[in-house]
Amino acid sequence: MIKYTATFLLFPLLFFLFINFSITSFSQESEDVEQQFEDNTSLQQEENDIPPALDEILDKKESQPQGSSDSSAATKDSESTSPDEPNVRVSKVKIKGAKVVTKQQIERIIGTDFPSIKFWVKKPPFDEEVLKDDMIRIQRLYANNGYYDAKATYELKYNKDETRVEIKITIEEGEPIILTDIDLKIEGDLSDEIKKQITDAVPLKVDETFSPNGYQQTKGIISEILYNRGYPKSDIEGEALVNRREKWARAKFVVKPGLIYKFGVIKVEGNEKVASYIIEREADFKEGKIFSLSKINETQANIFQLGLFRSVVIDPVYNDEEQIADIAIVVKERKQGSVKIGGGFGTEDKLRGQVIWTQRNFFGGGRRLEVSGKFSFITQRVETSVIQPYIVGKDSKLSGTLNFQRDDVPSFKGRSFLTTAALTKDFWKYYSVFSSLNLQFSKIEDSATRTPEERSRENFFLTFINLGFERDATDNILNPTRGTVVSTGLESSFSALGSDVNYLKGTIELRGYKEYRDVVFAKKFTIGVIQPFGSTQTLDIPIFKRFFAGGSTSMRGFPFQKLGPLDRNNDPLGGNSLLVGSFEVRYPIYGDFGGVAFLDYGNVYTDEWSFPLQDIKYAPGLGLRYDTIIGPVRFDVGYALNPEPGITRIQFFISIGQAF
Repeated sequence: MIKYTATFLLFPLLFFLFINFSITSFSQESEDVEQQFEDNTSLQQEENDIPPALDEILDKKESQPQGSSDSSAATKDSESTSPDEPNVRVSKVKIKGAKVVTKQQIERIIGTDFPSIKFWVKKPPFDEEVLKDDMIRIQRLYANNGYYDAKATYELKYNKDETRVEIKITIEEGEPIILTDIDLKIEGDLSDEIKKQITDAVPLKVDETFSPNGYQQTKGIISEILYNRGYPKSDIEGEALVNRREKWARAKFVVKPGLIYKFGVIKVEGNEKVASYIIEREADFKEGKIFSLSKINETQANIFQLGLFRSVVIDPVYNDEEQIADIAIVVKERKQGSVKIGGGFGTEDKLRGQVIWTQRNFFGGGRRLEVSGKFSFITQRVETSVIQPYIVGKDSKLSGTLNFQRDDVPSFKGRSFLTTAALTKDFWKYYSVFSSLNLQFSKIEDSATRTPEERSRENFFLTFINLGFERDATDNILNPTRGTVVSTGLESSFSALGSDVNYLKGTIELRGYKEYRDVVFAKKFTIGVIQPFGSTQTLDIPIFKRFFAGGSTSMRGFPFQKLGPLDRNNDPLGGNSLLVGSFEVRYPIYGDFGGVAFLDYGNVYTDEWSFPLQDIKYAPGLGLRYDTIIGPVRFDVGYALNPEPGITRIQFFISIGQAF
């Protein structure tokens, strides 16, 4: 997988001074009526009422919105005060009073474009007729969320020459409709377990807000449950009575599950070079088991993850007499060979680039060959890997890797050759384990040293084993907002296997994310220890195996690798103990821009099992984020509160992806 980077530029903010402005306003009202709606019908209501169906977008623009009580307040005199609309552009849009729905939801459904924070992007044109319709769209949005009497109004402020306009939208949400009764009738012979699952999953609750959205969601959730429990042809009927004057609603649902189906045989079509068994073994179901839509979706995802196909379509073929659903899998193969090229910039490694050549289905069996090269100012690497999937069942792979690498980092300069055989296995939903056997030869050309023996030693041969476990329950691999990660690793090197040193190296990392009103609270804690044994002493651990911290992903108040022990030239020595952590508050600013406030802490210590708390370093800071398809572009400024002598207190970092 290519690691992308990008240059991050800070954009100056432009401010406009609005003077000699005029104001227009618009209001929209709805009347209280009692309404009833059933499946496939809209709310029946009077002509001036706002329909609650959000998908009924206005096709016809009227000179004045329905329900306006003051036509003179809804428009401006175009000859005397209103500028020529094609020459007027929107400089700012403010939304006030939105609590039940977010400003982002409103921005998505209205026709008026918001101005970009990017100074080079032209301000969007202003159309007051579209803005009038937007007030109706906003009220529809609120009606869909149970607030039938919400009102939306706007005010306009023009600049002196009437070429820019600032829009202020004010929302009065009003009181919600409350559900007073729900009648859920289930026909057919469903098990008590399924009935309870349906009852517990219904989002509509008595004495809580009733909304058309919730009504439709209820039907969808019931249908999904039945689809996943063997009832793909269920029918959900429903109706609701809404009294807008007295603010109450009643809902009724009739559930008709229909016949129960089981999985039948699998038929694969469209594959030419890829054997059918490679596709069939990714199925998340077995013949004769209860039919489930979620199993089909998981199967489709599994086949896509093989990387062998451009498209995967799975269709059930129902046999009503035998109550069996045969599964037709239609695939389109992609080219088996491909080349990917990427490049970018980061504070630590400056310009960098990467090239990956991939040969899929290498000699059959679904295996993959990858040859890659990565080049930057601090690392140059050439690597070849062969990956064999399904080595010990599903979600497992065996990989063999040959790696030649040259490093020029603050702590050392050297070359290494590494060969690895690794076994990885994913299980359940969030868990994975891995193990590997590694042979490494390294030559140190220059490094920070602590003893004369270190200065005289250049070559190292290591034989070591890696074991690891991870539980990743986050919602997004690139930009998580919820969930936790627990990661542990153990590395062991033995002279009995020909290694030059004996040591055990263990690490534990904990990460957590929690979102509250678009603000993400994130935390990370990492602890690690290297324990030498046998004839190996503390200072014998090779510099390329020690712990380092400082830089864009840990302790952002310190330069790359320069947290912890330093030599007389302020070059990092690394250590045998590590303790670092971070707290972050990530918040939206505007559009794709976000901000971060953080506090990093920790240190690196020479001795093993040494964590003196009085030596903990602290680095608060601020950051800016810009979301892209490959992850957020990141700019951070860290300030070291208590650095070692010779360390600059303020550090700047540009990279891509969150710090953790």
